[in-house]
Order: sequence, then structure tokens, then C-alpha cells
Amino acid sequence: MRKTNLMIKGVISKPYYLITIIALGILTLSACSKEGPKEVTPDGSTKLSITIGSIIDEDLVSSSDAKMMSIAPKTATGEQITNSETVKFKDIEIDITSAEGRDLSFGEHAKAISFEKVRATPSSKQMSTRALNPLAADIPMEIGVKYWFVLFNPATQKFEQSLQLVSGTSTKLDVVRNQNYEWYAYSYDDTDDITALDPNNPQIQTKPNRPFLYAKGTIKATTTGDTPLSITFKHQLQQLKIRLNTRGLFGNITSLLAKFAANTPVKTRAFDIKTGGFTGTLTNVPIADLTFSKIENDSERQVEARYYTADLSQRSYTIDIEKLSVKYPNNTVEDLPLSSLGLADRTFGFTKGGAGWVQYVEIKAFKVIPTKSILHIEGNDTYSYAASNPAKASGAFLRDPRNFSAVSKYVRVQGFTHDIQGSTANILRNKLSNPVNYPDIIIAGMFSGFTQADYDALEIYVRRGGVVFLMIENTNLGRPEVFFQRIFNSQAVTMKLYDISGSIYKLNNVDSDVLGWPFGDTRGKYWGQDGSSTFYIENIPASEKENIFIYSESAVNRNNQQPGSVSMFRHKTFNLFYVGDTGMLSNEKQWGQYGSTTIEPYATDQNNFPVAHTAYGRLAQSSSPEAGTPAGGWHVHNSVIFGNVFAHLIAQSHYMMLDRSPFTFSEQVFFD
Repeated sequence: MRKTNLMIKGVISKPYYLITIIALGILTLSACSKEGPKEVTPDGSTKLSITIGSIIDEDLVSSSDAKMMSIAPKTATGEQITNSETVKFKDIEIDITSAEGRDLSFGEHAKAISFEKVRATPSSKQMSTRALNPLAADIPMEIGVKYWFVLFNPATQKFEQSLQLVSGTSTKLDVVRNQNYEWYAYSYDDTDDITALDPNNPQIQTKPNRPFLYAKGTIKATTTGDTPLSITFKHQLQQLKIRLNTRGLFGNITSLLAKFAANTPVKTRAFDIKTGGFTGTLTNVPIADLTFSKIENDSERQVEARYYTADLSQRSYTIDIEKLSVKYPNNTVEDLPLSSLGLADRTFGFTKGGAGWVQYVEIKAFKVIPTKSILHIEGNDTYSYAASNPAKASGAFLRDPRNFSAVSKYVRVQGFTHDIQGSTANILRNKLSNPVNYPDIIIAGMFSGFTQADYDALEIYVRRGGVVFLMIENTNLGRPEVFFQRIFNSQAVTMKLYDISGSIYKLNNVDSDVLGWPFGDTRGKYWGQDGSSTFYIENIPASEKENIFIYSESAVNRNNQQPGSVSMFRHKTFNLFYVGDTGMLSNEKQWGQYGSTTIEPYATDQNNFPVAHTAYGRLAQSSSPEAGTPAGGWHVHNSVIFGNVFAHLIAQSHYMMLDRSPFTFSEQVFFD
């Protein structure tokens, strides 16, 4: 670092000293009136403070184009759908979709690690959709992604800094004040170390399996202290994204073999860091089997492959899926008939592409499930507590073919038959007295009228493989407690009522194939209590907790917290869902949301599709986990939770064998 020496050597008289000081002051003032000397202050405090800002679209989208894109049909990840086709073979259907759009992703290309956002969005109890707006101007990068930064001095024609940095960490570099610099940055959008840039040949070869992000600019630090430099990357390659989704089969992918056809090469090319453009010739890269990665760490039902080409004019790809095997909930494995389903050597064409474009292929597989019988145990059809009333929101949702039918985009089932019964004493005992007549699914709001015989019959049904959406909010002389002591094999299990109407519960980030599909992703979102207290299950043994997905625990807007308690769960062994609120599905309207923050939390839109109630919940108490949230300050997703869980229960009723054989002697005694 060069220092400016202001010391005056020798012995001088006071007049000369004063003259000297004045002269220096004049020189200093005159220097301030024009460009000052290029210097670093003695303490080295002239610095560039480097941070990652975001990624932006390579090209601006015109307002008219943006409007057209906003109304065009899109994939769940935001690409505009250009072609969609359904291929059917026996009881399997394949939806094949082509789509294209701008690549505004950061960190999705990284390995399966948990990232935070560099620029975190403000916390909100509204919990809007996880998907980012595909027309957004910029998208934040993820913490932990590595990138290479270069600082070039045009005066000396030398690279003065060349180093690897990490997003989420601000880096400060000493520079010369008032010196003009050029800077360059690039990244493969992952956490791997980057090979050092060769200053004698500043060119980078792109990779077929990684994106390439690039940014450049100029900067001059004109003052001491920190001069901010925020890097905004742009994608330089064209991406082909291939997603396979077997959620509609309710089965896990166990074997997958797919290839590009010989006429579909992926090409790489050298990129000049200084000029910001490609150089040299395109190089074909042989790709053997396509490499797929899981979309969700806890799910084997969605996988995706991403490849990146430097041939920005490529508009078609031929993909050959040679093998796709799926394991169903009953552990049977099926090799899908790929040729009959149109998945062998299939060519996908696109109209748009270029740097920063995604060309997207999505293949969704569905099983068309036969008609299922539903027993509704209904406490009050005015509110359709058990989704029994087609004139109320929950009942209309269940019966709308856009939601559940052979042509639904969400769950393919031939339909339902409905047996609606009141919540009166011995009704379950009587309806479940003969296994031959068992319903496929029960939706039950268990009010106080139920006898021990009702609960005994329900337990036998569950143990025989029966499927139950169970809602309880009444102690009923301890009968529910006895039921769950048997389910959890422990006399220590207890149940207790807590909270009041308008209490709010946050869903855990678990069970992505159920809480996250098909009607929306509810993980990390909320459900709301309807009009009463919530029936918690307590003291479940740790070994038994391993057998359930705990969806929610204590209310987040109430002071009274009950560590270890459970207010909503799904059992992993039994086909049983439980929530401690009989009114979870309550809404007296046919669609829409009821105008209250404390009752009737279930909501649908005018198409009978499940949506959030957007203004629910009591004012959070002062010592509650979400203290400070006002009344009506939450979006609650009761209807989406019901739809997602019910879709899972339909599949369980199809794949898992319900034992309809005659009762054993020990079972029959409960009915004699």
C-alpha cells in the first residue's frame, strides 16, 4: 500500500512553519476541486464490499408480453405451457407437457442441502404460495453458493484480485481510491470449489450438467470506507429440464433409465470472462444415462434432470425412457408399459430459447382408481362437518369432478358413493357390524353421542385396514382416550381440551407427498380451530411417535403451550388421520369464506377448489409463539389439508387390503 508522507523534515522557524501549513491547506483545497490523487489511506480503509444481489432476466419483458404470459397456462414452476397431451393405457394415464420460460432460479441446481435466502422475504403469517412469480424482476441467490470474482485494473492491464467467494458472506477487498476498475464474476450455482481462473487465458468451459452464471461491471471507490458492489447474475446457457412425477400413481420410483437420442447432443463452449461472450466452437458432449435428482428429500415420487447447452438455437430434444418402475403402497412393483404410454423415443419441440431460457418437459403418471364408498358421520349438515352436504363448501369440493374424477388434473378416481349418517349412539357400531359391508373410507366427526361400542367398532375397522378421516373435540366420558390408548399401545396416553375458537396451528415441514400435494403445499402454513376447543393427545410414547407424522402441536396464538402434545397427525401404519377439531371442515356457504375470524375456517373458490381462508384467527396472546399478530392475521388452509389428506386416503383404500373376512371370536364379542 502506498502511503503519502506528510512529515516535514528539518528545523524551521515558526513563520515558515505557518506559511508551510497555509500552503498545504491551499493545496488540499485545490485538490478537492478536481480528481484527487489515487491513494489508499494509511489505515487501508478504502475497500470494495462485495455481496450477491440476485439474478435477473436476460431480457426485459414488455408489458404486453408480460400480460399475455400472466394469463397463459403455466406449470407449477412457472413455465408457459406450449403443448399438453394425455396418453392412456388400461388403468394408467400419462400427462405429457412441454413448456418454456425464463430461468430465474438460484440454488435449485445445488446439491440436496438446506439453503436460506440471501435476501430473505419479510415474515408473513399469510404464507402465500412457495412458488416464485415467474415474471419477477429478480430472484435472490441462496446462501452457500460459490462464485469466482475478478478485479481488473485497466490502467495496468492486470488482474489485481482473483478469488473464490461464497454467497451470503460479504467480502471486503482493499483497493486504490479513485482508481477505475473492471470486475467480473461467474458461478456454476453450487457449493463445489471452482478452479482458479487462468489470468493468461481468462476463458471458462461450460458444463453440460451445471448452469453458468455471469456478471460484470465497472467501479471506482471515490471515498474512504466501504464502497458497495452488489453482483447481479444472469444465466448464460439454455436449460432443458425433465421432470417425472408419479404422485398420481401414489407410488415411489424404484428404477428409472432414460437417455437422449443420438440426434440430441448437449453442447458446451468456451466463455470469455473479459468480453462476456462465447468463443470458439461448440463441442458435443456425450451423455449416457440421464441423471435424476429428487425434488423433495423425503419423497421418491418426483425426480428431475437438468442439462445445459451452449447451443442457444436448439429447439427440439428426443428422449427415450427405457425403464420406469414404481412401488405402490402395498409394496408391489410395476414396470410401466412405456411404449404403450408414448414415452419411448419421444421428441419434444419448443418455439423459444436462448440464454436464460428453460425448455421444460413434465411427465405425470396417474392411476385411475375405481369408485369408492364413503361413510359420512355427520354432526350437522348445515356446516357440512363431514363433507356430506353437496350444497356446502366441503361437500361441493368432494363432488366436483374437477377435483375428483377420471378426468381430474388432481386425483383420478371413478367417483364416490355416499352413505350419510348422523352422529348418534351406536351408529358406527351398526354400520361396521359386518365386514362384508365395510365402507372404503370413513369421514367422521365424533361428537358426544358416541358409545364405547362405536369406538370399539371403529378400532376394529382401523386394525383391519379401514381408512378414516377422524375429527374429535369432545371428551365423551374418556372414550376417545381409551381408543387412542389402544392405537398407541400405551395406558399412559391421555387427551385434554385446550384453546378456544379461532386458535391457530402451524403445520410441520413433513410428509411432502401428502401435506404438499395435490391441491397445494401446506407445509409451514396454518390451520384454524372452528368455534370451540381443540382435543390434544398427550403422552404418546416416543416409540409410537415414530409411527406417525406429527402435523401440528400447540396453538401459535395462545399462551398455553403443551410441549410434546399432538393436535393433528397421520399414522404411518394404520390408514388413520386425526385432528382435534370436529369443525375443521365447517363452512355454511356453498363456496367462498365465511366472514368470521373465529368460526368456519374452511374455504373454497367459486370453482369449488380449496383455498386459504385469508383472514382468520384470534389476536395472538402476549406470550404466544406468534405474539403481535392481529385478529384475522393468518391464512388458514383447512380445505387444502383436507383435500391432500383425502387424496392419500383414497389411494390407501385402493392399494391396501381391507380385511372383509368374518370377525374372529375376539372381535365378535364387541358386537354381541
